[in-house]
Amino acid sequence: MENNLKKELIENSLEKIDISSIPITTSTIIFPKLANVLVVLLHILSLMIPLTMILTFFNFSLKNDIFHWRISIIFCDVLSWWSLYLLFSLTFGKLLLILLSLIQIPKEGLFEINFKNRDYYFYCLRLSIKRFIFWIWNNFCFPWVANFAFKICEIRADFKSTLFDGWSDVEFIYYGNNIMLGQGAVVSSCIIIDNYLLIKKVHIGDHVVLGGNCIIAPGTIVGKNCTVGVHAVTHINQKLESNWIYIGRPARKYKHIEKDKKKDNDTIHRRIVDSGKKVPFNITLYRKDEEQP
Repeated sequence: MENNLKKELIENSLEKIDISSIPITTSTIIFPKLANVLVVLLHILSLMIPLTMILTFFNFSLKNDIFHWRISIIFCDVLSWWSLYLLFSLTFGKLLLILLSLIQIPKEGLFEINFKNRDYYFYCLRLSIKRFIFWIWNNFCFPWVANFAFKICEIRADFKSTLFDGWSDVEFIYYGNNIMLGQGAVVSSCIIIDNYLLIKKVHIGDHVVLGGNCIIAPGTIVGKNCTVGVHAVTHINQKLESNWIYIGRPARKYKHIEKDKKKDNDTIHRRIVDSGKKVPFNITLYRKDEEQP
């Protein structure tokens, strides 16, 4: 079975593969030693300026009469130091990502799990840096800042989307507007099958809801206004049509989301404040045509 699977992956790496029928894993990446060195370096660089400010602050405060006054607003100081640590972690992380991308351009495809493979090696380096960034930003007191980190790290996401309840890969992901990830939902642009790493871009359209513990496989395109049910699993390169509810393993059509056309044709009324009477109110409704993903 393993030999047949390897042959299928090598010959048809971007064809449909039902991930619910084979053993897979998405997170068992063995990082090279350089990845650990880069993460340690990022920690040191990100902490340098906040630590310098902290030491300067206490040294100045202990020598002056304003110490007690400054202690009363110590929360503001802690928040500013923490914010600086976040800011510099993102800045230095982004600079390293740009450098790595110049050395080896990120690309989709099927790569053998071997550090001698440059695409796989540099993917591990980029992944270690992005995990460092998102681990820090996801633990900030304002959850929407993770969406900002997504933008800086070249993952398209708007600030109105709820992304912090699920798990998302950090490369080759496109999120539309007003996305909601359910608790434990997984959006994966890469997947390990046997001894290979498959990377394929995932596109999530506008107004999509991904149910709890569902899995979006690499290469999946989810159309606008789709709902992926709880525990549903898409197969690689699957295309989900707009305005449908999908359930099952692998995901299949369950019910079409019909629009209330009658509501658009109803006469619009306005209420007279003094009498409370409703009278017809003519207004032209503009409705933008839906775009296909």
